[in-house]
This record gives sequence, C-alpha cells and structure tokens, in this order.
Amino acid sequence: MELKLDEVKGGHNGDELFQQMLKDIMTGLRKKMVQPVLEENRKLASSLEQFREEDRAAITELLQRLEVLENKIQQVPLVILAALRDAINQAGGGNKDAQ
Repeated sequence: MELKLDEVKGGHNGDELFQQMLKDIMTGLRKKMVQPVLEENRKLASSLEQFREEDRAAITELLQRLEVLENKIQQVPLVILAALRDAINQAGGGNKDAQ
C-alpha cells in the first residue's frame, strides 16, 4: 500500500488510512508470525499425542511381561525342590516309599 501525503492531510481520510494501515500490519503479523507458530504447535501436539499412545502401548506390554515374569519367579522354588528331589533319587539316596 502506497502512502500519499495529501491523503494524510485530511482528518477523516487520514483516520481511515491509519485504520487500514493498522489492519494491514496486523494481518501481515498474523500471517508471518502467529500462524506459523500455531501450525507448529498443532504439529507438536499431534506428535506428543502419538508418543503418549506409544508409551501406553509399551507400558501395557511391559505390565504383561512383568506378570509372566512374576509367575515364573513364583514357580522357581518348586522347580528347585523338584530338581533336588530328582537328584537325590538318581543318587539312590531317596526314599522310594515317599513317592
């Protein structure tokens, strides 16, 4: 927009010109500065939500694996006792009546 000196001299026209210039400046600022930031924020929010979903899935998988591990750990004493019993029986020192 080109500024003409004779337009500025008139009171009412000067106000309209001033208003139009402010409007143009604000529109330009929004286009060049605010809009890109808003778009980047939207992208970041989308990425963050995707990461959260991936984290939830990973946590669910870890909890399932932890449950399997807990079950195996609970079985370890029985496995050890059974192995000891079998070793004693193979050595011939076990009581065959106890079986």
